[in-house]
Amino acid sequence: MVFVNEEFPILKDLTNEEINALNQLKKNGICKDIEDQYLLMFLFSKKLDIENTLILIKNNLLLREKLNLPLPVVKEHVNQVIAKKASAFSISGKTDKQGRVISYLHPSKIIPKEYPFKEYMTLLFWNMDQTVHEHSSIHRSGICIIEDLHKMSILKHFDSRLNDFLKKNKVNDMQNVFIGRIQKIYIINPPFLLRPLLALGKTFVKSKIISRIEIVKTEQILNDIDPSQVLTEYGGSLSISYSDYFDSLPANY
Repeated sequence: MVFVNEEFPILKDLTNEEINALNQLKKNGICKDIEDQYLLMFLFSKKLDIENTLILIKNNLLLREKLNLPLPVVKEHVNQVIAKKASAFSISGKTDKQGRVISYLHPSKIIPKEYPFKEYMTLLFWNMDQTVHEHSSIHRSGICIIEDLHKMSILKHFDSRLNDFLKKNKVNDMQNVFIGRIQKIYIINPPFLLRPLLALGKTFVKSKIISRIEIVKTEQILNDIDPSQVLTEYGGSLSISYSDYFDSLPANY
């Protein structure tokens, strides 16, 4: 079967292996109503492994059904007040030197429990679904996270509702719900106890995950990422506010 649709950047410049995996995935009944760009979003997240991709899709669709959320979630579905808090976001096309999309996490910018759980989850699903606007090469490379833990409090900024919701629906692993292959995590402004906790975590967590976490000064991030790709707030020269970027996106993005 020849695959030629390139309306979304994720559909562009696919390899034969990726096209074949997509066509194989589409033979499964659960995929019949899902557009190609979103199937690829799931496939890339599981490195083209069909079996694991189907598990991801099943869990993802289950939680959307429980929350009455569509696939895709687009900008017009999102509470813009929550989005503009800029606690979790990315700016399309901005990557590190290895071609990994840059995502920002700043937990202290929002207190999740001040907002309805569905609205908070809508933002999480939108952050995921909008990645179809990234080129296929970026999906192959994965995600680079810059996480600012300044003034972060577990009690205020950690949303236990998500874990409770996943457990209630018998989903034990977030990697089987949300897309994205995290390849690097830069942590800035860490709390005092984070370093010993990471050292302890090596005993319980897969070493490859721990090895991807690096505690750095803001300026050290620019060793691996060109300043033009990083927001000024995080030490780069990209001078745009996320609020302005959000406003510039069309309603169906």
